[in-house]
Amino acid sequence: MKKFRKVHIEITNICNLKCTFCPPKILPNKSMDLELFEKLNKELKEVTNELAYHIVGDPLVLSSLNDFLNISKENSLRVNITTTANNISQKHYETLLNSAIKQINFSINSYNANSHKKSLDEYLEPIIDFVKFAQKQVHEYFINFRIWNLDEEKSAKEFNKKVFDRLNKEFNTSLNIDEIYKEKPKNIKIARKVFINFDEYFNWPDLKNETISETGFCYGLNSHFGILASGDVVPCCLDKDARINLGNIKNSSIKEILNSQRVKDIKAGFKNNMLVEELCQKCEYRTRFEKEK
Repeated sequence: MKKFRKVHIEITNICNLKCTFCPPKILPNKSMDLELFEKLNKELKEVTNELAYHIVGDPLVLSSLNDFLNISKENSLRVNITTTANNISQKHYETLLNSAIKQINFSINSYNANSHKKSLDEYLEPIIDFVKFAQKQVHEYFINFRIWNLDEEKSAKEFNKKVFDRLNKEFNTSLNIDEIYKEKPKNIKIARKVFINFDEYFNWPDLKNETISETGFCYGLNSHFGILASGDVVPCCLDKDARINLGNIKNSSIKEILNSQRVKDIKAGFKNNMLVEELCQKCEYRTRFEKEK
């Protein structure tokens, strides 16, 4: 069986924020138990070298995060962590230096998508404190400040300028807000293995959306797939409610699920420029891949 570039595992769907760019959560709060996670890692190392602890939810809400990381490390799996970092503190430092980690993504625009009692500086300061601590330890993973809010209306430009001003001060950089909006870079390096990562807002796929097209393709089940905290397997990292439920890891092995007829039909459809699943037909994000062709 071919190796996937990455598998998204939702070790928890619990988050301590309610961002306006995330749709309301339908499924009940759930975190994956360590015993199931260990069984899953043993299976996944046969199909991938890399995990992302995220579909929805924030891994930093789990006091047992280091246990998850150690299990992945024991199975030679590298880990990506995505977090709002709304609650990051020194108690996370040791965990976030775990050698299993390949990349940490701080979703900075989550601050602007919520109502906060804390100021922007109060939000950014503990994140920057951690980054500087990690730099002193000569961290080997990548750190990304995610700014996924670039839109034609420049609706977050004022917020972004405040963030850039703070980063310029802390990292001795010269980020220029007008140049960034004009050139729309994907990444800007601001320190050793530390980047700002840019993207645009996107709408999550939903069966209530209008059909966009019945033709097209996606990298789901090609480069990646997802597993929810419940154990349900989904074809991509945007199927947060398991609308395309391919099976559950509690009842079937990963290889059995990936060899199911439904998976074969989805993959054959993508190969032939056909979207066999209704959710895929209503997914706006998928159309970005067609622009890349």
